[in-house]
Amino acid sequence: MQPSFGVAQSPYPQPGEVLDGKYRVEHLLGEGGMGAVAKAVHVLRRAPVALKFMSPAVLSMQGAVERFVNEGVAASQIDSDHVVKVFDVGRLPSGAPYLVMEFLEGRDLAQVLEREGPVLPVPRAVHFAVQALRALHTAHAAGIVHRDMKPSNCFVINKDGEPDFVKLVDFGISKVRTAEDGSSAPAPHLTKTNSALGTPLYMSPEQARSPRDVDHRSDLYSVGAILYEMLAGRTPYTSDTGEFTEILFKIFTTDPEPIRSIRPDIPEALAEIVHRALVRERDQRFASATDMAEALAPFADERSREHLARLRSTRRSSMMPQGQQQVTPLDANARVAQSEATARTFASTSMPPGPIVPTAGGVARETSGPAKRGGRTGLMLGVAAGVVALAVAGALAMRPHDGPSSSPPIVSEPPAAARPAPAPIVAQPPPIESAVLAPTAAPSEAPKASASAHAATVPATPPKPAPHAPGPGAPLPTQLGDLKLH
Repeated sequence: MQPSFGVAQSPYPQPGEVLDGKYRVEHLLGEGGMGAVAKAVHVLRRAPVALKFMSPAVLSMQGAVERFVNEGVAASQIDSDHVVKVFDVGRLPSGAPYLVMEFLEGRDLAQVLEREGPVLPVPRAVHFAVQALRALHTAHAAGIVHRDMKPSNCFVINKDGEPDFVKLVDFGISKVRTAEDGSSAPAPHLTKTNSALGTPLYMSPEQARSPRDVDHRSDLYSVGAILYEMLAGRTPYTSDTGEFTEILFKIFTTDPEPIRSIRPDIPEALAEIVHRALVRERDQRFASATDMAEALAPFADERSREHLARLRSTRRSSMMPQGQQQVTPLDANARVAQSEATARTFASTSMPPGPIVPTAGGVARETSGPAKRGGRTGLMLGVAAGVVALAVAGALAMRPHDGPSSSPPIVSEPPAAARPAPAPIVAQPPPIESAVLAPTAAPSEAPKASASAHAATVPATPPKPAPHAPGPGAPLPTQLGDLKLH
């Protein structure tokens, strides 16, 4: 039997294989030097997913596995429609890790430029940039710097009928803030000093010097380089010799060629935005992704304006202190109703009633029952009982006397908006946990003495309610200030 010299076996899972009992591989979508991506289906949910594998040649490289897993960690911490979602991380029988990601159908921005470029209309170029900035706004808020922004990492899909929808992918070399100290230093072997991770054509000067020292403004530089390419048809810096060092030398020492000298029809204000993003000193760039997106707003079409509105809404929410919410002020009537509800709540929190006996102040009191609650609860109940006592005393004081009286009323009427409706007569007043006596008037004031005499006598049958006095079941006065003793 002669040996077979067919095609070499692929190092990646083959169609039909089921990984971890959940993901059935359908076919490879693409393969490169760093790894491969395959389409698969979740065997239970029947949902398509994308599986990303590492190349066996890369597994032996120091920091490669950490960088690969870092992509899953970073993407999982960013909640944005413009960032590819990572659902799971698994391991092959060989021990190599793989990522389970959102399945996307479309092409990356590099392919769009290759097929429809080399230049794009201004509104479309701005539309791509605004979406990338919206994704970076969410990533930066989560403490993540992408560090590898380039056209091939901007995937363009048709989402719910919206064409040119951008999804950022490949957060493999992103800088993630750690949970231990809140810093954004990558893992020890993920970034070495003098190891320039990223693509030089879109790399900021500070990243070219040291990837450890970058912050979110490095991503904004890269977006500026992408926007420059979409408008001018080439990157801000090019190499005549094809040497990496030539690109780095230009990034460190020169400014990009003015974009209007390449494409004169670009508005001058838009050209200024592009060049501001590409300034070598990062303190002179835009302070945030939102600021850069707002600067591009005058050149945005209707589609981009919708994304800008959502970005502004997200920014307002993120600027509010955590745990705070906007509260609409109540009008006067609403405040009265709210206070009445609070007073009723306090008045109804007494313990189960025992035998009721009237006191000299006309306030019901329990003669037996569970022990009083101590601390703050007892204080609150005492305050509520005092309010009830004052209300009953005021009601009795307002009853008509035998002779005419020219003295002013003891209790002023509440405003019309807050005046409670007359309540039915109840045989017994509601039980109160503690007794509070109504204040007695000074002997020198005849009207008050008369009121005290009425309050001290408790009739056998309930008295007829005064025209505006609240009954036992009616809402209590909202504030002590509503009871004015004269």
